[in-house]
Amino acid sequence: MIRDKLRGLQFEIVSSLFLVNLTGIAIVAVVMASLAARTVERAALDELRLTAGHYERLMLVSRMRLSDLAAVTRTAGGGARGAEWSVRDGRGVEVGQASAHDAPGERIAELLALAGTSGEVVERGGMLLGDLVYVRALSGGAQRAYLVGTVPREALLAELRGLGVSGGLVLATAAIVFVTFGAYLLRRRIVARVRTLTSATRSVAAGDLEARTAVGGTDELAELAQNFNIMAESLERDRDALVRATDSLARTQRLAAVGQLAAGIAHEVGNPVASILGHAEVALRDPSLGERSRSSAEFIVAEALRVRTLVRELLDLARADELRVEVWEPARLLERVRRHMQPQKLLDDIELTQRPAAELPAVETDPRRVEQILVNLIENAAQALSGATGGPAPGEGAAIELVARVGFGQPGRARRDGDAAEADYLRDRTPDAVAFCVIDNGPGIPAATLPHIFDPFFTTKDPGAGTGLGLWNAHRLAELLGGRLEVESRPGNTCFSLLLPLADGEGRDGAAASTDR
Repeated sequence: MIRDKLRGLQFEIVSSLFLVNLTGIAIVAVVMASLAARTVERAALDELRLTAGHYERLMLVSRMRLSDLAAVTRTAGGGARGAEWSVRDGRGVEVGQASAHDAPGERIAELLALAGTSGEVVERGGMLLGDLVYVRALSGGAQRAYLVGTVPREALLAELRGLGVSGGLVLATAAIVFVTFGAYLLRRRIVARVRTLTSATRSVAAGDLEARTAVGGTDELAELAQNFNIMAESLERDRDALVRATDSLARTQRLAAVGQLAAGIAHEVGNPVASILGHAEVALRDPSLGERSRSSAEFIVAEALRVRTLVRELLDLARADELRVEVWEPARLLERVRRHMQPQKLLDDIELTQRPAAELPAVETDPRRVEQILVNLIENAAQALSGATGGPAPGEGAAIELVARVGFGQPGRARRDGDAAEADYLRDRTPDAVAFCVIDNGPGIPAATLPHIFDPFFTTKDPGAGTGLGLWNAHRLAELLGGRLEVESRPGNTCFSLLLPLADGEGRDGAAASTDR
């Protein structure tokens, strides 16, 4: 684990920050050392000048001889920096320390000559090269003399060393604060957000295409997160489209199998059923037929007719469908269906209403197929309301409502379980479909039944009351129209929604619906 952290982006950036900081500290240390050296040297020189002026005034006021002044400078001490003082005569010989025949060194002689011309002279040997020497020509005496003050190199370095320790502590503290604060900002602003993106990427790679990342801000990482969310949403739409295409292909294959089966049944069963119907009808014409026999013959006729109807339904489903596409207003389509279904006996005790809607965009579809789908949905809702347990009794508030509203052609949820309250990944999408809804206040569809509601031959009705092909055929026709059929149900509210693309075709998933099947 430690090795992985040492190889991570955070370690590399922190190491780079440390190296950059170390380089900056080195540069600052050199500059500070140079400035400190100049400061120490300047302070020492100012002290030499002040001391020399003091000795000169003392000699003038007290009218001292050179020998007395030399004695004073030797006994006064070197001051805070340990300066060494001496008095030299006009020949450069140190007063009180050498014989009159001793000649000064070449270096001292040169400094004395310069001081005699300019009044004072300073020799800077540099902190690491030599001592600081100050020479001042004394005035007012009977003979020319010079004060020579020297600050040893060791004294200068000792003072500079103290400043260096203080400066080093300041630089070290600044480096620690800089690296620590930089690492904190790095972790908060970059590493944590990159880890969030990495986690979302792994979720997508594992198959969770609903994964999104909530990296905020306006920088490049925020833009990357937004592009990631767009990519994940696109992948989710493509996967859903692929799933729908796969399901549609499977249903088509099942339909082909049903068609082949229906063709065989029509050939093998049609003639025997017709013969059974014929003989049963002949038997019914016999006036001497008993009541029990007549009841049996009538039952034979009814069951034979049901078999023939089932065979015809299978043949109708197996035939190719043709579409006559027109541009229609959604409200007109619903009104057409409502007027067609209002007089039906099935709805005598059920209130069928159409909710007023704002102006909706037109749809491009086959009105016959839309009417076929909605009629089937209304009939199923009416049958669910008629005597159903758990819902209102007929005539006691049983109602079916037709609603048209805008919707999204692509399936998906605006918010998932566990998402933040403000998370809304559909907020930038424009509605690209119209939803035709059939809503009833019946008992609802059990949760275990919902996944199979559109399967062929699946029905919850009593035997003989339905074949289980109505919703399946409605779902098939919805896809043929380029839309889809959805259902949401809970006790007291069941909503079937037929979503059809807008007339301009924007937002459709895949190519437009073909005109044949």
